[in-house]
Amino acid sequence: MTRPVIPSIESLADELTDKAVGPVFGIPGGGPSLELLDALERRGVAYVRTHFEGCAALMAGTMGRLSGEPGMCLSIKGPGLANMVSGLAASALEGFPLLAVCEAFPRDTDWTVRHKGMDHPGLTSAVSKGCFGIAGKRVVENAVALAKAEVPGPVVLNLNDEQAPPTPVTPETSVLGPVIKQIEIAKRPVVIVGSLAARSVWASRLESLAVPVFVTAAAKGALDEGLRYSAGVFTGVGLEHTPEAKIVPQSDLVIGLGLRAGEVLAAKPFECSAVNVDTIGSDQGFEFLASAQCQILDSVFDALDAFDWGSDLVADVVTSLDNRLRSSGFLPAHALAAIQRRFAGQVRGVFDTGNFCTIAEHIWRPAHPNHCLMSGKGRYMGTALPMAIAAAEYDPSVPTVAVLGDGGIGMFLAEARLAVERTLPLLIVLMSDGGFGSVRGRALKDGLTQAPLIINDPSWLIVLEGMGIPGVAVNKEEDLSTALEAWVPDSGPSYVEISFDPDAYQEMIIGIR
Repeated sequence: MTRPVIPSIESLADELTDKAVGPVFGIPGGGPSLELLDALERRGVAYVRTHFEGCAALMAGTMGRLSGEPGMCLSIKGPGLANMVSGLAASALEGFPLLAVCEAFPRDTDWTVRHKGMDHPGLTSAVSKGCFGIAGKRVVENAVALAKAEVPGPVVLNLNDEQAPPTPVTPETSVLGPVIKQIEIAKRPVVIVGSLAARSVWASRLESLAVPVFVTAAAKGALDEGLRYSAGVFTGVGLEHTPEAKIVPQSDLVIGLGLRAGEVLAAKPFECSAVNVDTIGSDQGFEFLASAQCQILDSVFDALDAFDWGSDLVADVVTSLDNRLRSSGFLPAHALAAIQRRFAGQVRGVFDTGNFCTIAEHIWRPAHPNHCLMSGKGRYMGTALPMAIAAAEYDPSVPTVAVLGDGGIGMFLAEARLAVERTLPLLIVLMSDGGFGSVRGRALKDGLTQAPLIINDPSWLIVLEGMGIPGVAVNKEEDLSTALEAWVPDSGPSYVEISFDPDAYQEMIIGIR
């Protein structure tokens, strides 16, 4: 049997230059990965040398999320790919498309001569859409198509390996009739939109709907949240003060557009009937009366055009929530509002996970899907900083604000040096309550130990200044506003450390989550 021919580094570089987007992120070795970098550099592809392979993968995935085309990262075999797994996992959870190219032994290499060799397919099976070689025809083209296909995610390509990625399969389509029938007999429908909207041609039609429209956290920005029918975020666990708790019970039909169980914190049954349309079929996490698998949703939007209800309800509920979140002393709600005011809404927020992110889901109201990034599905701590660096690299015309908590700021802090080296318009904001606030809430509730959750000295100010990032510590809104006014994005990164009262920090999510 004739073995497939592994293409040359030069031809692979041609394909990757043509198909992948943005710079290549990673840490090279001295073998084929370095040769590939050399070939890519000669083709004008920029290279960003990260400090950790996991960050390289997440940065490439962020490029994919923002552009719609897979980003690219690079590593050595074995330990290099093992380090990359965390970034592959975060990208897989969030549905970010990327190509991870890594050195590898040929599959038939005897294990006795595989220095630092590892089982790459086994290692990446849970955090990628597949691990393949580069032999055969249209390898990169098929890998890109696989990475972009719903649900998007990472694809691993092994240098020196032969097993090629599969040819893409066209999604099936089912009839919309049963869904349309439920819409036509409804009186007060609401719509819940998943992250699919940010990747679909029908997203623009959301703005014309005259019914309450929710988005999942992963879909924030798919609908301009300044519109009068935009009801904010749907999490499945929102408590009595949230729009979802006040509006959905007044509906007689929930219409999901790409509504998937993985994009909410709990896929509970709705009190009324529910239907869903998706490109990958019905999500079994919800109980839908009718569902359809379809790419073109014109008939769904045409049926929804007959409705006009809920604008006053949405306005009252959203205003009530805003007033509640800002009624007490200085807290994250005030800080996030100040940031959006400073830039008149033309700012990209990138949020780590924590209590402040729960507030951001409701207070941060982007007008564009690229103006909000968060680990909306994975709730993956520490990812905000590498995501924000990649976002600022992708589009430096929009100031980027990375919002982190005490738990997440230290994980990948070394990557902040990239923002200095590349003079990125990045503001790093630490929202500190002196510990692991969201976990501390569980400890307080159940009478468990708080000792592992308290940080005696939570400040990172000296560390960031040592990296060449000027910073300031504040604990009042007027001081924050002064710091925001002083930052000139074109001058490069800056740091603001905000300290909050830890007890008030706990209380701010009461009735929200």
